[in-house]
Amino acid sequence: MAVTGIRYEFMVISPTMDHTFEGEIPFSGDEPVITKCDRDSHETSVKRYKLTQETIDQYTSLIAKYGLEDIDIKTQAEPVVFEDGRSHTISFIYLRSDDGSEKKIAFRETDVSCREASEEFRKLFFTVTSDENLISETLEYPTLKQCRAMKEEHGPVVAIETSFFSSGMMYGSNQSTDQLVEKVKGEEGVVRVTVRKKAGNEPEASDSREVRSDILARVQEISDRENLPCWHYACIDPSIPVDRSMMPTDYSSHGSVSIYYDDSLITGCPRVKRTIGESACKMGGKEVDRILSKLVCDCVTESGVDVKMPEVKFQMFSTMGMGQDPSAVNAFPSLKMAQEAAAKAQAEGGDTALPVQQDAQSTWKCKECGQEGNTGKFCPNCGYPMG
Repeated sequence: MAVTGIRYEFMVISPTMDHTFEGEIPFSGDEPVITKCDRDSHETSVKRYKLTQETIDQYTSLIAKYGLEDIDIKTQAEPVVFEDGRSHTISFIYLRSDDGSEKKIAFRETDVSCREASEEFRKLFFTVTSDENLISETLEYPTLKQCRAMKEEHGPVVAIETSFFSSGMMYGSNQSTDQLVEKVKGEEGVVRVTVRKKAGNEPEASDSREVRSDILARVQEISDRENLPCWHYACIDPSIPVDRSMMPTDYSSHGSVSIYYDDSLITGCPRVKRTIGESACKMGGKEVDRILSKLVCDCVTESGVDVKMPEVKFQMFSTMGMGQDPSAVNAFPSLKMAQEAAAKAQAEGGDTALPVQQDAQSTWKCKECGQEGNTGKFCPNCGYPMG
């Protein structure tokens, strides 16, 4: 069998693994070109470069030099596991044969020959895809349908996390809730549930417990069926007009679901994070996002973890630094009222500290997860809107 071309992948590996270069280099054709895709979570850049016979000869020479056609992929060395959280790089070569088959060669970089081969292929790829050889460039914004068809190898699901953040103009209105369910090493079917909540500048409140659950197996089924790792690349074309007429100007919120994969045997990274972003949800993935969120909420409920949102304590503002200019106080009505209330209390011989009042009618119960005492427009536990 003769090699008819290669597909080259170069990845910058970090806990989010958010940058991938893919190159198609055919060894035959009337007008062969190199096609390079630069993928990240914002857009995909597709560039086409001139491919000369000299470049083809350079690739075939490297393939022969390192005996890639004869490598037994079953005996390749295990990769070095990256535990330190820093960025690393790794590359792959896919040899395409005239019988239609494709052979994957992983440069594990565990010995001298692998490191040398990896470096030589990397240098050649980025040399021949320099600007002087550029033919054309386009920007693409993959739809969810296109992302579902992408191929990206990943290991097993080891954790799932939901995150919700809301912010507003009122003092202490910033709130965040993170719910993490992760596999416990050495304990089959046991997960650790951790809930963290934060409000304003108050200290974070958290709790963690272990419980038996099949949630990660269920998430794995959904991930395999929907090809969730590649949803990370779904992007909405910025040229498409967005209707902002119904968007609030004084309040914003954001929720996301992230899945963690153990890619130790693929890239060497034991905890790769892939997030189902807003773009994927708007393109038709909202139902999957809701199902995953509910799985996490149900697991949290079953674990018994119950973390209350920290109570924001309002304090007197200081006018230090404002000088004697009354307009400085008038610019902040809430500050002015606080000062007047404190002055009145002091004149009556009372405490100058402002009481914190709670209006029972301003709280509401979430219809989705049952969380009580909510004060914002969205539930801080699961992100479900008030209504």
